[in-house]
Amino acid sequence: MTTTFTFFATASSGPAQDLPLAFDYAYAYEDRNEIQTSRWSLTGLDTRNSGNTHGGWLYLRSTREGDQATVRLYKDPACAAEHQVASGSADLATLDARAARCTLQSVNSSRLAGEFFFERYVADPEQSVPVLVCLCVDEHLREEYQNLDQLGSDVYETQAGMARFCAAATRKTLLTASQQYAVQLGGFGAPEHRNWPAAGRATPDFRRLASPDQLRETAVHWALMLAFGSCHERADDTMYSRLRDYHDLKRKEAIAAWNLALVSDPDAGGQADHARSVGARYVTRL
Repeated sequence: MTTTFTFFATASSGPAQDLPLAFDYAYAYEDRNEIQTSRWSLTGLDTRNSGNTHGGWLYLRSTREGDQATVRLYKDPACAAEHQVASGSADLATLDARAARCTLQSVNSSRLAGEFFFERYVADPEQSVPVLVCLCVDEHLREEYQNLDQLGSDVYETQAGMARFCAAATRKTLLTASQQYAVQLGGFGAPEHRNWPAAGRATPDFRRLASPDQLRETAVHWALMLAFGSCHERADDTMYSRLRDYHDLKRKEAIAAWNLALVSDPDAGGQADHARSVGARYVTRL
């Protein structure tokens, strides 16, 4: 008995395209008596000195007319027109029932785009709202390793710098903080996934980090550890593997030294308390 197989070919649609790098762990230092946002996802971030953030920060201004909210993002605290990097709008008509998506488009050729959701909108923010996009950018990494642009185009991107590694380091650092400071941040682990349709994404509340710069050293060493690890392609010992291991050690030391300033109720203000985590001391013993 002979088995015959018939194959049908179709024209190729071209090479597979990589999905754009998304910064999914941005969060806004908003007053939730005015607005509450969630599920930030930004693409096109450029972490070079000439990039589209202010040392990893953006600044949001929002106004509401009827059921329409208009949003502008700037890369400078002064929010001058020439420093606007994105704009967007959201339909708030059904906000009482479900969160409202705000889609962001690039402005001034910034290449920055993305989206976030309004969970609630009580009043226009009186001041621009700081949005932390990433804990470290290229200038912070250069304090540890000057020759970033010599690492090769698969590591240092000509239009984005070390954005890929800054994004990964920010995500990993915030996840670690949310696990080790779960009580202080009001929730265990990560926020609900951005594609999960449930509302009320309030915890962990990273706004309680009174000074996120305290996490920067960890993020810097984490980013460099990942970058040098991606350069190391041989089984034997190399300069890149030694740099990777060095920054891995410094990353662990930075976590062990955490004594974070935390605000229990960011909407009410008040002084920050400092706390060391039991988890951080446990990492040291590992």
